[in-house]
Amino acid sequence: PGSSGILIFDRNLYDSHFSPDQPGGGTVKWTNPWGEHSFYEDVELREDGGTPPFLQTIKAALAVKLKEQIGADVIAAREKEITKKVFSRLKNISGLHILASNIEDRLPVISFYIDGLHYNLGVRLLNDRFGIQVRGGCSCAGTYGHYLLHVSKQLSHRITEMIEHHDLSEKPGWIRMSLHPVMTDEEIEYIIEAVKEVSANFKSWALDYVYDPHENNFCHISKPTYEAEVVDEWFEL
Repeated sequence: PGSSGILIFDRNLYDSHFSPDQPGGGTVKWTNPWGEHSFYEDVELREDGGTPPFLQTIKAALAVKLKEQIGADVIAAREKEITKKVFSRLKNISGLHILASNIEDRLPVISFYIDGLHYNLGVRLLNDRFGIQVRGGCSCAGTYGHYLLHVSKQLSHRITEMIEHHDLSEKPGWIRMSLHPVMTDEEIEYIIEAVKEVSANFKSWALDYVYDPHENNFCHISKPTYEAEVVDEWFEL
């Protein structure tokens, strides 16, 4: 967490006739009062303007080093093992549907929905009752989501009209669960059982929450302003 992203591409694709995407300090060789300037030829220098992200880069390097120490083959084998186990178990949960369930040769990132359960309520329940963090929504893949959820053009237009009027209650989505190869079998089992419990009990557990159609989110009835108060505490001196 907190590491910088790393972009790798074919150097031959880079056209140095254009200015850097974010020109700034460290990208310019010289300037003068008559509007003339010159950028460095080195691609990494040209595209890394401003103060270098020292801590983020160190974290990214440590992540790569850890991957090398574990071994790519070991990681791939563990990911395959986790995916196979989770797939087989989730498929047996009544009312649960794995998106693109015909493709099991994948990373252990599994998106699913449960009949009758709003995805963001599912996210909230997994967090509040089991301490499991997952993501709800369309995962920045709204267009692909149309195909996955079989959303027709007519239905899509109706939903987008509601969204334009600040009503997100019909916005489609799913729950995305990302599993890591260093997770233990016990942790994987705990997550599977948690999803199973949510599927079986969400109707009664939903009574403890209030839905906000403008934010498309659920708040616990005991203290709906809890999150805002916690954030405020972060900045107290």
